[in-house]
Amino acid sequence: MAATEAIQEGARFASVRTADGVKLRAACWPGRKLLGTVLILQGRTECIEKYYETIGELRARGYAVAAFDWRGQGLSDRALTDRHKGHVWDFAAYHRDLDTFLDGFVASAPELPKPYYILAHSMGAHIAVRYLHERPEPFARAVLCSPMAYINTAPLPHFIARAIAAAGVKCGLTEAYVPGGKAYDPARNPFEGNPLTHDAERYAREAQLFRANPDLVIGSPTLGWLDAAYRSMAMAGQAHFCAAIKTPALLVYGSEETVSSPDQQALLASQLGQCQALCITGARHEILQETDAIRAQFWRAFDSFMKRP
Repeated sequence: MAATEAIQEGARFASVRTADGVKLRAACWPGRKLLGTVLILQGRTECIEKYYETIGELRARGYAVAAFDWRGQGLSDRALTDRHKGHVWDFAAYHRDLDTFLDGFVASAPELPKPYYILAHSMGAHIAVRYLHERPEPFARAVLCSPMAYINTAPLPHFIARAIAAAGVKCGLTEAYVPGGKAYDPARNPFEGNPLTHDAERYAREAQLFRANPDLVIGSPTLGWLDAAYRSMAMAGQAHFCAAIKTPALLVYGSEETVSSPDQQALLASQLGQCQALCITGARHEILQETDAIRAQFWRAFDSFMKRP
């Protein structure tokens, strides 16, 4: 299986520490051709292990791969005593993570040749947009999957959820769960009706991963994280901010997206300086964890985009 192959052949894990003292877990795999290195930027709640299948597919194409766990996720340091709370005070902290990963791990790894490419999902894709605005130089191209251009807070209307998050922070409830938020419990996340994927096997694989290593688990976000996310999306969603980003990008999203918003994702693609968009009919939020047929459409678009002059 691709996941087994990816972890067995030349995998190297390491820890790097950010300027503000957070220890991040990073990993890399050598490529089979000198095509460059793909940096995987995960979504919220995710970890390196979730991308073993994708890592295997990238390496089969000849790319070297590097990945890491954002602060507060996977086996990187967490800000709060309750490990289940997804928390950050400001999304600028994720910039420090990516700086540390790039400068303290990727740039010094002989098995990770240039050029560097981004493959990012959801929150990771949002952070990639911010990062490419501030520091585009290291990256030749970016593939953005289901970017966090909007957060579906149903049944609460968007403006009420945003007001609650801002008020909670002002009232000293920064580290409290969002309304209805809880620790991770796989029993509350049945496959039927899930907003992430149509693929039952890949959906179950994540739950099995967390059962095997509970330290990887993360639950709902805090009010502080949500407030920080809204502030970050407001900044990165501005037309002039996006237009300034000239890194060639491919933005892929699904017609059945409900975690974010297909309309907002399409708008983001139209605002970016050099971006082509692909809406995959029938796909939900986690395109890289979707059915084989949907993933095949993604990989065809990926290969075509990466081979463009």
